[in-house]
Amino acid sequence: MLQDSKILLVKRRYPPSAGWWSVPGGHVEVGETLEEAVLRELHEETGIVGISPKLIALTEYISRRHDFIKYHYLIVDYLITSFSGSLKRSDEVLDLGFFKLDDALCMNITLTTRKLINYLLRNGVPKDNRVYIIKVVLDDSNRDAVAKELIRESAKILGKEIKIIHR
Repeated sequence: MLQDSKILLVKRRYPPSAGWWSVPGGHVEVGETLEEAVLRELHEETGIVGISPKLIALTEYISRRHDFIKYHYLIVDYLITSFSGSLKRSDEVLDLGFFKLDDALCMNITLTTRKLINYLLRNGVPKDNRVYIIKVVLDDSNRDAVAKELIRESAKILGKEIKIIHR
């Protein structure tokens, strides 16, 4: 969700990524369309009622631990620029707020959120129904290297060194 060039982020209470900032989201319930799930999760986590979600990115996220797959998600990001209501933190989140994209890159954000924000800053919001395809594959041997590379990419986009602020 973007408002005045600021992105809505929530600090997750529960795994995966407990204690990390990310875009609001969750699971699709049986029988729900993706758009219905996006609007429901947005409202549940933030109190906001979103209007007219637009698909902007698909992210495949695979996290391997030793010889098994810990997480394998397909994250579907929608852009919402119109909404009603005001921010109200739910029990699912520790904190929430709108942050400038540049400032968000200096926060303790999830790798998939960092990758999405990097795309948005570098390329803008996709036009003409285009969708970003993003892939993040992690295992025990490359987790730190992937995180450092994404932070270096963020710094290059911003043209300055990034110091992560743990909020």
